[in-house]
Amino acid sequence: MSIERGKINSQQLLFLIAGFVQGSILLIDFTVGITEHQTWMVILAGLAISAPVILSYVALAKRFPGMNLVQINDMVYGRFLGKAVSMYYIFFFVMTLSFNIRDVGELYVTFLMQDTPFIFFLVVFAATCAYAVTKGIEVLGRVSHLFVVTGLFVIISTFILLIDQMDFSNFLPLFELPFTRIFQGIHIVSIIPFGETVAFLMIMGRLNKTEHAVKRTFFGLSIGALSLLVVAVRNTAVLGRTQTIWTSPSFQSIRLINIGTVLTRMDFLIGIAQTVLIFFKCSLFLYVLVVAVSQLFGLKSYLPLVLPLAGIEVIVAATVFQSPVDHAMITQNTGIIYSVPLVFIFPPLSLLIAKIRGLPKFERGKET
Repeated sequence: MSIERGKINSQQLLFLIAGFVQGSILLIDFTVGITEHQTWMVILAGLAISAPVILSYVALAKRFPGMNLVQINDMVYGRFLGKAVSMYYIFFFVMTLSFNIRDVGELYVTFLMQDTPFIFFLVVFAATCAYAVTKGIEVLGRVSHLFVVTGLFVIISTFILLIDQMDFSNFLPLFELPFTRIFQGIHIVSIIPFGETVAFLMIMGRLNKTEHAVKRTFFGLSIGALSLLVVAVRNTAVLGRTQTIWTSPSFQSIRLINIGTVLTRMDFLIGIAQTVLIFFKCSLFLYVLVVAVSQLFGLKSYLPLVLPLAGIEVIVAATVFQSPVDHAMITQNTGIIYSVPLVFIFPPLSLLIAKIRGLPKFERGKET
């Protein structure tokens, strides 16, 4: 039995995925220190590697209509092993959400409001996400296009305003970096912006129709990837190799906007826009987390868990890292390792097992 009764359509799925990937726009800064001026190539390569795996998520969701990831794991792997796999996913959701919540606090403390206590931003942001989650996935789906349009407007407008300061020779020479650094960069990009969409296996079961799910998922993924690509190209063209010395190349490049001394120092407005995008991503992650935990323990509703889990996320976000540098190093080296089985192994394996065993037998029996 599903604990979420709300429904979304395939068009809303497109915007949910696009906005979710756009919410990782600050996280490409983790890659810049490794891939430098070739970050744009790494994003394209990461998309090419991740796209087939992400489409396997859709195939798995279509094979088990109306079911979320926890229910699928129980059916494919059995009651005990399935719950163990689901707990592994819940750990992934908890840690990834805490990383993203901390990103918001570091954004404001470092660039926008340095004198405000760090914990204040975490609490306010998590509480706002919790409020959004209580409205359900149907409401988030209805407003998802607003977040995507906001993200595209900010990205495209800042690109245009910085054209006069771009030097496209900053992209040369191509293929200069050693393969190990390129490989590490591709690994990071394929896990953080793209592989995190494995969370949508908790959402796709709420689709009212699945006929166009593959196409909508691909288009949503493409819009999100294009947004990341434009940001990477903008930062490299404006900052060149100096982007590796900045904590946030995106903020540094935007601070250079100066149109007739009227349009200048736009970083505060851009910070708000980026907060909106991260808010959308974190709201989806918190929704996925509370639904997964509720399904695991057989609760009838996820609403009683929203505030407690949001509070736990604030505690984890405030204590898991000692500094922004520690945050970046652990994300680059540890987070992308334990995520690999969840992103690249379990979903295709579940699909393969389901096909071999002819699952789901119960639903097919009802249909016949």
